[in-house]
Amino acid sequence: MNCLKTISVENQFGKVRLWFLSSIIMIGYFLIFFMVFSTFFSTVPLVDHGVSFLLITLALVLPIHLVLHCLPVWLVGKKATFGIRKNQWPYFYYSTKQPLSKHMSLLSTGSPAFLLTGLSVVAAILLPQYVHYIAMMSALNVGICVYDFMNFKQIKTAPKNCLIEENRDGFYVLYPTFNENTNVFQDNIGPELKQR
Repeated sequence: MNCLKTISVENQFGKVRLWFLSSIIMIGYFLIFFMVFSTFFSTVPLVDHGVSFLLITLALVLPIHLVLHCLPVWLVGKKATFGIRKNQWPYFYYSTKQPLSKHMSLLSTGSPAFLLTGLSVVAAILLPQYVHYIAMMSALNVGICVYDFMNFKQIKTAPKNCLIEENRDGFYVLYPTFNENTNVFQDNIGPELKQR
């Protein structure tokens, strides 16, 4: 296999710029989400459970976010792990044990953004008295997803039959060598990539 390029959003944009962009998007998203749902969908008063409840709900966002990254990989029977590391930014991570197809990599990278945002919209409609908590949780998730959006954009531009391999600094875009005589890709890369 040939390595076409290395994707490293941190090296490309820098930590400070990513933190700033994430904070701006998080605040903007919260304001829009809360204003839309409290103005057009909610007629009930908000219920407040205090700061402890808020901190617990916000602390739940990160593990749910990481599990949703791994969920598509687990569903196809492959191994993926997640955790927190103290010595490298971003401090939280998810990792797969083997390269993934472009489609699976996009699905894994984008699933927290799409699933949690969708669930937040449904929850805000069904539980309007908690729209402020839901808006904060959803905004935090979207802020975390800024890093994912950058990776998603880079992976999307990769060739169709490539494999995406995660490493500590980002991702490698690998392209399997094609054998013109046999019309198959060389190396053991999985049945979904054996056909052109």
